[in-house]
Amino acid sequence: MSEKEKKNLSLEDEYTTNVLLSLGIALALFIAIFAGIKKVEVSPYKPKSEVATIVEQINTQVEELKEPPPPPKPKLPVEIKETNEVSDEEENQQEDQEIDFSPTTTFNELEAPPPPKVEKTYEFFAVEVKPKVVKQVEPQYPDLARKAGIEGRVFVKVLVNEQGRVDSVVVLKATNPIFIKPAIAAAKQFVFTPGRQRDKPVKVWVAIPFIFKLEQ
Repeated sequence: MSEKEKKNLSLEDEYTTNVLLSLGIALALFIAIFAGIKKVEVSPYKPKSEVATIVEQINTQVEELKEPPPPPKPKLPVEIKETNEVSDEEENQQEDQEIDFSPTTTFNELEAPPPPKVEKTYEFFAVEVKPKVVKQVEPQYPDLARKAGIEGRVFVKVLVNEQGRVDSVVVLKATNPIFIKPAIAAAKQFVFTPGRQRDKPVKVWVAIPFIFKLEQ
């Protein structure tokens, strides 16, 4: 072993011994400091003098003051003169005030207009001659429903007038609301033979089913 290596080993040994020695001294100082500190006792704070609160009861009764009655009103004597005599001027004024009322206008009795005629509407089963379909129109299939592959049914009720035309359409049932609009449009184009009751054309309600089904 060379001298240089020996010097390095001796320096390392001295360093380790110095570190251990310093640690031991520090530990001894800490132990001595903790041992010398006295225990501190904490006592609760006590005020020098206590403040007492005294509550006095106050009478809340209020004396009722009665107002004196008002003084009576003075009564003044009133002289009343009874006179039964009527002067000529007063009689003339009374005669002028008497006016004869005579009717100046005459009112003619106006005859009330006759009540409007109410046309009776019959149901399909209540007429003697039922309407028959003359022109039938198929509803247009909605493009959206066709692309989505949706099928459905719509039941409507149409009012057929005396000429066999459709006056109004009422939707009774629909499996899908997308089919309501084309069903109403088709129902308005229907034409019927008019329904008859006692050989007279009448308005009749007729039910029409529309079936929307895709072709396979």
